[in-house]
Amino acid sequence: MQHSSFITPKPFFGKVACLAVVTIACLIGASAAVAPNGEVYVDEPFFEDFSGPSVNTQVWQVATWAEHGGQTGIERCFVDDGMLHMHFINSSTHGYLSSAIQTRSEFLYGNWEFRAKPSGVPGVLNSFYTIDWNNTADPSSASNGTKEEIDIEFLTKSFVGESGQVHLALHASGKTSWDTRPDLDLGFNPSAGFHVYGFRITPSFIEWTVDGTPLHRYTYEGNPIAITSPYQLKLNVWSAVNWIGGPPALDVVADYQIDWIRFTPFQPNRAPEIDPLGDHSVPAGTPLLVPVSGSDPDNDALTYSASGNE
Repeated sequence: MQHSSFITPKPFFGKVACLAVVTIACLIGASAAVAPNGEVYVDEPFFEDFSGPSVNTQVWQVATWAEHGGQTGIERCFVDDGMLHMHFINSSTHGYLSSAIQTRSEFLYGNWEFRAKPSGVPGVLNSFYTIDWNNTADPSSASNGTKEEIDIEFLTKSFVGESGQVHLALHASGKTSWDTRPDLDLGFNPSAGFHVYGFRITPSFIEWTVDGTPLHRYTYEGNPIAITSPYQLKLNVWSAVNWIGGPPALDVVADYQIDWIRFTPFQPNRAPEIDPLGDHSVPAGTPLLVPVSGSDPDNDALTYSASGNE
């Protein structure tokens, strides 16, 4: 059974059990929330592992339109062997053939993570980003959103040997964009293997991570962009001469592979989580030194002390 679902803290349920709740309309009153501007968004955990025979079209919309100078298509965005594959081809007969996929539902504050291996073909961009394209509470237009956007982008021209970079960015309509220039060195070649990338979106900051380690934090205070509106999640693969360094070689398939995607909603004022690192049982009367790791959802300072039998 394909695990493509909105999940609760209860035992995991798969695609068949969740079909009734994967659309925003069905989520109202049960697993959705309403933003100040009236937009409805998903407010519960989401997990997709692409374990089914095909893309779950109840959850995802696979692009078939033209964008970024190329033509998307469902034949280049597909599931195979438990993985989402997204292809870009600089076709000698049809030009730029790209791919894109986006969620049907919208989300807001929370932590996004995805395990992926970008293509290593030079001259291609592999992305994972949020976009508020449309204000779903206002039917007067199909493109009247804030255009607030959070980006993780891999420009394959930076992949050399055992090194590579990632481009992080923020955009919003009418506001000054922010991005990493120069881009951030990862200390490995992203196309050589799978890693977990992500960003945490809160009411006060955004923090990008790789394999659980923070890469960069952007705070709203003192900066022009703040995430305030629900958005869709989108991934795409495309090319251009400027900035990306395309086009890639003719008729070569650039394969962007995504293993899984997870969203955990932001929970303000949730109790900090303290986890002992392993089993540290010792005989009675022996001093015990226990390393612990802790994280606070609200980014407050953590103070931990132990005494007696704690």
